[in-house]
Amino acid sequence: MKNTIKTFALFLTAGAMLASCDSYLDRQPDEPLTSDNIFKKQKTTLQYLTNIYSYQPDYEAPACVSNSNDIPWEACSDETSFSYLDRSYTQINYNSWNPSLPIYRDDTYNTPYKGIREANYFMQNVHKCPPEELNDVDKGYYYNEARFLRAHFYAMMLPVYGPVFLIGDDPVDFTQSGLDQRERNTWDECVNYVANELWEAAKGLPDSWPDIYYGRATKGAALAARARLLLYSARKLFNGNELYKGIVNKNGDHLFPTQYDEKKWELAAQAAKDVMNLNLYSLVGADGTDPYASFNTLFTSVGSGTGGATEKIYTRIASGYQWHVVTTPPSVGGTAYGGYGVAQKQVDAFAMANGRYPITGYTDGDQARPIIDPDAGYSESGFSKFKHPIYGDELETFKMYQNREPRFYVNVFWSGMTWHGANKKTANVQFYFNGNSGPGKSHNYPPTGYLAHKFTNPSIDTSTGNYGYLDFPVFRYAEILLNYVEALNEYDPSNADITLYLNMIRKRAGVPDIEEVYPDAVGDQTRMRELIRRERQVELCFENLRYFDTRTWMTAETDNNMPVYGMNISAKDHKANGEFWQRVICKYDGGRDGNRVFTKRCYLFPISQEELDRVKCTQNYGW
Repeated sequence: MKNTIKTFALFLTAGAMLASCDSYLDRQPDEPLTSDNIFKKQKTTLQYLTNIYSYQPDYEAPACVSNSNDIPWEACSDETSFSYLDRSYTQINYNSWNPSLPIYRDDTYNTPYKGIREANYFMQNVHKCPPEELNDVDKGYYYNEARFLRAHFYAMMLPVYGPVFLIGDDPVDFTQSGLDQRERNTWDECVNYVANELWEAAKGLPDSWPDIYYGRATKGAALAARARLLLYSARKLFNGNELYKGIVNKNGDHLFPTQYDEKKWELAAQAAKDVMNLNLYSLVGADGTDPYASFNTLFTSVGSGTGGATEKIYTRIASGYQWHVVTTPPSVGGTAYGGYGVAQKQVDAFAMANGRYPITGYTDGDQARPIIDPDAGYSESGFSKFKHPIYGDELETFKMYQNREPRFYVNVFWSGMTWHGANKKTANVQFYFNGNSGPGKSHNYPPTGYLAHKFTNPSIDTSTGNYGYLDFPVFRYAEILLNYVEALNEYDPSNADITLYLNMIRKRAGVPDIEEVYPDAVGDQTRMRELIRRERQVELCFENLRYFDTRTWMTAETDNNMPVYGMNISAKDHKANGEFWQRVICKYDGGRDGNRVFTKRCYLFPISQEELDRVKCTQNYGW
């Protein structure tokens, strides 16, 4: 390619997102980019394509950083709790919003449709670029990158809103007359269209790009997006559940499937297998000999020139600022908000070093009364000396945190630990009241007494203002394997591939094979379902997936409709066996009391009232 922007991946993150509040698809592409000259040069053609990439949301930016329209999936999952006040995500967590309050509409609805419009315009015009500027092979790549992005934008909206409007190939101006006659397409129409578009786009995309083009869409990215969408479509929420059977649009069409279809699980499994059959990806550290080094490589390396790239199918490189300021304790210094709290339920989810899950449930749903597996070797009474397996620090540590699997130590930072940043250490980080990183002075503290530690790079000293970069995994190979075994278990529970590929995840994590730990689960669909979901909860935590998992499984009426628990950060110290080390309801949950509310209407976002007034389409259940 001539004059190609070499820092393509970083350029994507700096693309200007259009932040206007106008209705989706209400105008033609920006005038400066629709001149007769735009497609006469390779450079400006690529700039237009790069702008389409910029309509993706900030996957890596927690919604707690500001009260902006950053996607709220982590803040609204049962994995986390944030302390920051006056944030819109609390209205979702406490079911205190309505269609007239269109929170997060820009990043979940308006902006994807703008990206779809721009992709359509680009696809119609890219072939106008003269051959001396852009050859046919590269035109094909450009075209299919835009085709992938268009489908990807739809695929991101569908689990949020359910059925949406399919626009087709035209860069539609929705200010045209007759708009009130339009209706949302059905779920199956949407899924079939998007899945086919991703399949076709994959045919015209490369297996990989040279390092200087890292971040661009590939064949694997398109097939991974397709696999996730078809998995969601097979799950209970979108596969004939009773709740949505009465949702009929003004044309008399059922917006959601009315009958369960087991075949959708087979399609989902095959879609995941399509990614696997590319033979392009593998788990970092698959042999399990050093899981800590493997996870460090995977989560802190940036770019295609690193070992972590073998697992990363599609990522977004961005400044590490937004992630790191909310996962760094204030006592470290610099700009550190330290409010990305890990919920006690997520802490409980991790296995022990022997591979058994220590907490199997809660008595009467009360997380203060965990049901402990007596064979797990777990205890949450007492303290003893403990050497942190990653950092080597000798600590007097609560037994709850001892002898856990490697992923626990990668993901969870608890009170009393030492913070490591480059050559600087901050000992005895304190999350109790008036502690050096606890409540009492500001709202910069983890309300559960735990900080999320994933993506933390100990070679970076954030106190100096160096936040590095984050290579956030939009799709990675571990998810594909988990997608595959989940789908397979639902229609062919005796298939040997279930344990084969589930064990790949566990082996890399340094824990024993599933049949060695839970032999009774092999061939038992119900038991294996529980274990697969637990592995998914652990392996993919803090990656924007748990929010959709609990909803599409339709477990959110339990998982998201319960108090958030953590350690007792109201205590005055965290001395061994003191009051801090008690399970309590998190009363600092975004300024709310910790008793989250989830009702049946919460499975999907409402169509905003503004859109209902303008388009007169069918609203989602319960809104």
